Amino acid sequence: MLTAKMVKDQARYLGADLAGIAPMDRFEGAPKEQDPRYIFPGAKSCIVLAFRLPRGYFRGIEEGTYFQSYTLMGYGGLNRIYMPIVLRELCCYIEDHGYEAVPIPNYYSQPNISIPEQRPAPERSVPVAPGLPNPDILVDFRVAAFAAGLGQFGYSKVFLTPEFGPMQRFVLMLTDAELEPDPLYEGELCDRCMRCVGACSGKAISP
Repeated sequence: MLTAKMVKDQARYLGADLAGIAPMDRFEGAPKEQDPRYIFPGAKSCIVLAFRLPRGYFRGIEEGTYFQSYTLMGYGGLNRIYMPIVLRELCCYIEDHGYEAVPIPNYYSQPNISIPEQRPAPERSVPVAPGLPNPDILVDFRVAAFAAGLGQFGYSKVFLTPEFGPMQRFVLMLTDAELEPDPLYEGELCDRCMRCVGACSGKAISP
């Protein structure tokens, strides 16, 4: 029998830093275009994995002298290489235990890279049946992380965990294994101090 502890222990063994589990009913009320239940209607659990961003990825950016640590390792390297590998291995682990698993990578297109874009595009995609949303479904990773009990939203809408603050990225997996869910996070990570408002150079956060 596959248990939540087995899945989370395996996820951490494979390289994830955090793992949480949400039951699918926590997505009730989500817009169709973001509802993972349309991806796998038989899913009973959503597994959310977090991968930390080490502090040193940002040092050269703060000094204004070296920008590639984050872009290559904290964004591109995580999204396109490391996290998909962990997802695949966990997917195989779950299927080896007799269940189905659907990996949802954190994979969005970048300019000048010849891969299909993952974004709503009604001009090129239509629902395959009445009542279904346009492909592709784009699950909100932050909402999923909240539903899996990993943390809470800060005032800036950046997602915070008690272990790493805002410094992590997420991927998801849907499975028909009914795993024990984690409770929603009830702590207080953001005290609404509003320092994010003053620190945002783009003035994108309103007080």
